[in-house]
Amino acid sequence: MAILLVDDDPLSRGALRRLIGLVEGVVVAGEAAGPEEAREGVRRFHPDAVLMDVHMGHVNGFQVTRDLVREHPGLRVLVVSVLPENPYAVEAFRAGASGFLRKEDAPRRLAEAIRTVVQGETYLSPAVAPELVRELVRSRASGLDFPSLTPREQEILELLAQGLSNKEIAAVLHSTVRTVKAHVSHVLEKLNVDDRTQAAVLALRLGLVRSQDAPYREPRSAPNEGR
Repeated sequence: MAILLVDDDPLSRGALRRLIGLVEGVVVAGEAAGPEEAREGVRRFHPDAVLMDVHMGHVNGFQVTRDLVREHPGLRVLVVSVLPENPYAVEAFRAGASGFLRKEDAPRRLAEAIRTVVQGETYLSPAVAPELVRELVRSRASGLDFPSLTPREQEILELLAQGLSNKEIAAVLHSTVRTVKAHVSHVLEKLNVDDRTQAAVLALRLGLVRSQDAPYREPRSAPNEGR
């Protein structure tokens, strides 16, 4: 797997390069210190993924991510940030990133994060997941439509994004757990995702979740509740 490393700080690039060097089967194909070098690097090296720093002096890493993904559809970008504020993860996914990794997590999770995004899946540092879903339930719909979801499935998506278990969703909708479980499975299949976190990320990108005031709560899945 070939990685393009985009970071304007030579020390930070060096640290990430050394960490990548410890990951079996992964190599740094090229490095870039700014947006133009990043564009040239993607064209030249055709990387499997780009590791993108959030702040590069006066350059916004989110905008660079947005531009690269627009110019190269399907490009996988893993955003890394030294900043602890969780809303940066929200902005990363809105920009089209495939994953978000806090730099403090990199020594333990970089290998997993790289492999996850290269395989076409979504990676999210565990510590930022609650804030991402909080933003989801606060977000206003962007006007984009996802016609394959039925009105009931859209309701299910909003409720699972709030962290409700199947049992709790059933209570809200005056339905049965079995029916809710079937709806959740249909939502994941239609969105082509494997779990609720990935569904939440995609819903954020597409503006599928209406504004809500309900706070995020970790799902409390009952034994054998399944999806």
